[in-house]
Amino acid sequence: MTDERASTTDGRNVVLLTIDSIRSDYCGFGGHDGNLTPKLDRLADDGLRFENAVAPAPATHGSATTFLTGEFPIEREGAKGSDQASMKAHIREHLSARDTVAQQFSRMGYETAAFTANPWTSRYFGFDKGFDHFEDFMDDDASEGLLKDGEQTNALSSLAVKAMNWWQGQDMFMSWEAFYDDIVAWTEEADEPYFLWVFLVDVHLPYLPPEGYRSRSRLTTYPANLALFADRGGDGLTPKFHDVLTDTYEDTIRYTDEFVGRVDRDFAGDPLMVVHGDHGEAFGDHGMYGHGRDLYEELTDVPLVVANGPEGTVEKPFSLKNLPDLLTSLAREEDYTDALDTYVFSHNRMPKVAVRGEDWKYIWQPGEDELYDLETGETVECDDPELREIGAGLIEQWHESHAERERIASAAEEVASGQRV
Repeated sequence: MTDERASTTDGRNVVLLTIDSIRSDYCGFGGHDGNLTPKLDRLADDGLRFENAVAPAPATHGSATTFLTGEFPIEREGAKGSDQASMKAHIREHLSARDTVAQQFSRMGYETAAFTANPWTSRYFGFDKGFDHFEDFMDDDASEGLLKDGEQTNALSSLAVKAMNWWQGQDMFMSWEAFYDDIVAWTEEADEPYFLWVFLVDVHLPYLPPEGYRSRSRLTTYPANLALFADRGGDGLTPKFHDVLTDTYEDTIRYTDEFVGRVDRDFAGDPLMVVHGDHGEAFGDHGMYGHGRDLYEELTDVPLVVANGPEGTVEKPFSLKNLPDLLTSLAREEDYTDALDTYVFSHNRMPKVAVRGEDWKYIWQPGEDELYDLETGETVECDDPELREIGAGLIEQWHESHAERERIASAAEEVASGQRV
């Protein structure tokens, strides 16, 4: 156990369930009519549902580093880079320098654990910080199991899986069933109260639902995912496979919803359960497939539901950046409304920054800006000079705050290295 554990408290057991790449509008309570999420819909109906939950970034590495620490990552001045080595160093530096939600729960007297199937949230990047028990399955090759699930393996499927594994740069094939029993076993042995974080990748591309949840045959799903792999953005073959990709994406959501139902059924004592997406996914929206590049609603509007706690609907914007405050307030059964905002920000490293109100969004990138009325969508810009000026002003404030934090970080590193006295 970590050395930060305090004396035992009487707080609620807390389960944080992160679902990679799930869009809010693909959930029943988010407006989808395909009955993809009946278990999660029931929790939303009976619990607390956030209508305007916003991801702080359109990809896992930016979102998870933020929602586990409560702060947007910053870098030393001049240290930005788009290569993977720079990105990996960026993640490690941010996590090592900041308090994590696991550390906060440890100080509250909680035993803490995490089970993550996403390599971007592995111990390699420092995501194990503050957890008494941490499983990231980095030594397992789940793609091998995918190729041996009882169906005849052929050359195409083998090539497809190996190619898509190479594309991701890591193994993204760990199904939730592969480690569900381990999670339950830990909850049964853990000292209470406990904080548990589970990160699922079943909805993440490549979209390969297991047997029993497939609406399409592998003869179509593998070529569709390979087209997405080869295309990388949707300008070539990918649109021809649009229906296959969206069908299989829906299948993976339906499969993941079973996990939500199992947790609700199997975990003793009705723990406080918080379910959310880390970011969304694009399917030809604004000319893109996948995630990571843009800041439109299909990539930043995510589901967020609290079960076995407060009830109702929250309409004010809520940034996942405020998850640590929300989780600890709920655990103490305190007022959580301080975690709500009038407007929230999202950004990536390209750089793009968006500020979102309850029904509007302003997106900035160098030399260009966009303003949308979210009631009418993000296809035609909103003609409101006053609101555009407000959005531009908020983005300017965000840049100034971010730059100041970067200067402080650079100065602190120089002092630590002896370059400045």
